[in-house]
Amino acid sequence: MLPYYVRKDANGEKIDTFLPDSENVLARVLAASTAESITVPDNAKFCTITANGEFYFNTQGTAAVPSADVTDGSASRVVGSGNPIVNILVEDVTTISVIASAARIVTATFWGE
Repeated sequence: MLPYYVRKDANGEKIDTFLPDSENVLARVLAASTAESITVPDNAKFCTITANGEFYFNTQGTAAVPSADVTDGSASRVVGSGNPIVNILVEDVTTISVIASAARIVTATFWGE
């Protein structure tokens, strides 16, 4: 698995406007309101999840689109359509559950150390 790295410019400042190449990208084509799981590959440390619109994800259980208040800490995280990308540390995660209220394509890109 390729490592995740951030390039630096001539002044030593991080350039974080692009992602490094990856050899491990997984995709899920979601039907509306149907959760699917993405298995985190062995040796993965970092993951970027993107989609073609708003979606929810959960690394501790099955993702759900909330229909009422969730007050026990188990809610899924929403990734809005205006910024449909999220970076997560996955070294202690085995699966990522994803769901959306409408049909979506979700991709997960993984890197090692």
